[in-house]
Parts: sequence; structure tokens; C-alpha cells
Amino acid sequence: MESRLTLKKLLFLIVTITIAFIAIYLSRVILLPFILAFFLAYALNPIVEFLEKRGSRRDWAILTIYGTVLVIGALILEILIPRLIRDLTALIQKLPQILVDLREIQNRFNGILNRWQLPFNTQIMTEDLTQRIGNSFQDLFLQLGRTTIKAFSQSLVYLLIPLIAYYISRDYPRLKKNILQWAHKHLGSHWTYTLLKIDAVFKYYIRSQLLDILIVGSLFAIGLSLLGFEAAILLGFIVGVFNVIPYFGPIIGAIPLIVFALLKSPWLVLYVIILFLVINQIEAVFLSPRIISYSLKLNPVTVIYLIMFGGTAFGLMGMIFAVPLGAIVGIMIRSFYEICFDDESSEQTAEKLDLKFLEPD
Repeated sequence: MESRLTLKKLLFLIVTITIAFIAIYLSRVILLPFILAFFLAYALNPIVEFLEKRGSRRDWAILTIYGTVLVIGALILEILIPRLIRDLTALIQKLPQILVDLREIQNRFNGILNRWQLPFNTQIMTEDLTQRIGNSFQDLFLQLGRTTIKAFSQSLVYLLIPLIAYYISRDYPRLKKNILQWAHKHLGSHWTYTLLKIDAVFKYYIRSQLLDILIVGSLFAIGLSLLGFEAAILLGFIVGVFNVIPYFGPIIGAIPLIVFALLKSPWLVLYVIILFLVINQIEAVFLSPRIISYSLKLNPVTVIYLIMFGGTAFGLMGMIFAVPLGAIVGIMIRSFYEICFDDESSEQTAEKLDLKFLEPD
């Protein structure tokens, strides 16, 4: 009888998660501001709780933190938007000359190939490669313009995120307690402990990523300042945010800086690439192993698959959140295994749970 109930709970969870995932995917455009608002509230909740422990009311703590975030965000936009418009305008004006320069480089390269008297097929292949490089730059500039226009057109929707996040933050303690009470009543202490474990892993991941953004952003800000970039601090931390995406993030973050460097000098592009290689080696050797491997316990192949899947299904935001969500699914799968095949481990897990905080107020 108990085994049958466990199987029913297992099937119920699988069906619920599947339906939820399908619903989220089908309505991903509408749900995205709500999902981002939840993650914002979740990330800022430790600071809210810290201020609460210092004697501040929760409402005032939330307003203080969100007000600070909004002011910083407004200052960033005030600096970024005029610079972005100015640089894009300059880029459009210089685009014909940049393409001419690329064609000239291509012709010089082809002349060198002719002097070396390379085999015909190899020469055609190399000429095709240089032609593709020139076309890729042109496509990159056009795509950058389309992306910028799309971002501005959707900006009104994203203005709702702080408002939604405020209400989530205000009700967060009650919401968390209700979810855990429901899980304990309907799913048992094992799944309650699993939810708490997911919460702990996710908190550690977010804090680690914020630390990663701070360190990597600071390094890029210093490097870009030495290279003579305007608004180097802002650009550095934007690259730091993109760096949250494992493996692919540095490439995405490098593209706008390379474009801006092209406006000044081809040598500056080389220096920017060297800066990226150095900082990303530091990040890969000293930071990433402690953040992804330690906190989420995922191997590199799994991480790459999750990023590609998230990017295909949900775009840039899917790439950012695919890894921690994949780790959560992994925790749930291990819990399924313990319940179905390892009763002793399941009982030991249940004994670890302190249920006092679930008692009604």
C-alpha cells in the first residue's frame, strides 16, 4: 500500500512538472518578466532578511533595496543609452570604410597566396574563407542593430519587473512556508527536505555568481580603462554579467567590445582579444571550478547541453538559468531514486528535517 502511494506521488510530480514546463514554454514571452522578477526577489531576499534582523520593517527594507537598485539601474541606462546610440551611429557611418578595409586585407592576403603559389583548391578555399569573414562582419552589424531595436521595443514590459518583484519579496516568507507545509502534508518529509536542499543550492549558486560578476567585472573594467575605453567600468560589468553563462558567455560579451574597438584601431581589437583570453583563463582556473563544479556538481558535458537547450528554447535568459535549473532537476531525480530504490537513505533524509518552522502561526 505504501509503495503504491509512493508511486502515485511520483507520477503526480512527473505529470505536474511536465505540464508546468509545457505551459512555461508556450507562454514564455508573457511569463519572462514574472520569472525574472522572481529571480530578482530571490537574489535580493538575503539582503532583505539581513536588514530585518537589524530591526528594519520588511516593507521598508524592500523599498530601500529596490530603490537603490533602481537608482543604480537608471544611472547605468543614462550613461549607456547615449553612448550606445553614439557608437552605433558612428559604426553605421564607418561601416562602408570598414568593409573596404576588410576587402583590402583580403586582396593583400590573396596576393601573398599567389606569391606562395599554393595549390588551386587551397587558394579557392582560403579566398572563400576571407570572403566569409567580410560577410560575417556585415551580418554582425545588421544583427546588432536589430537586437537593439527589439530591446527598446520590449523595454516597457520589463519596467514591470521591479513592481512584480516587490510584491514577491513582500510575501516571500509566507509563500515559502506555504509551499513547504503543502509539500510536507501531501508529499512527505523526504520531499520537504529536498525542497530545502534545492533552496540552499540555489542560494549558494546565486551568491557565487554575484561574486563572479563582481570579480570578473572589476578585472575587465581595469583592463578596458588601461586600453582607453570610455565608460570602462560600465562595459566591464556588462561583460561580467554575460560571463555568468558558462563557456558561451565570454564570446557573447566580447562581440560588442570588438565592434567598439573596430571604430578606433585594428590593434585595439587584438588587445581586447588578449584581455579576454587572460581574464577568462583566470576565471576558468580559479573561479569556475569553485562555483559550478562545487555548488552544482555538474560535469562540463551536462553544462554545455543545458546551455544549448536553454538557449534554443528560451533564448539568452534560458542560457543564463539553464544550468541552475538543470541542477535542481538533478536533485529531484536523486530524490526519486532514494524514494523508489533506497528506503534506508530516504528514512535518514527524513530524520534530518526540523519541522518546527512548519507549525501554524
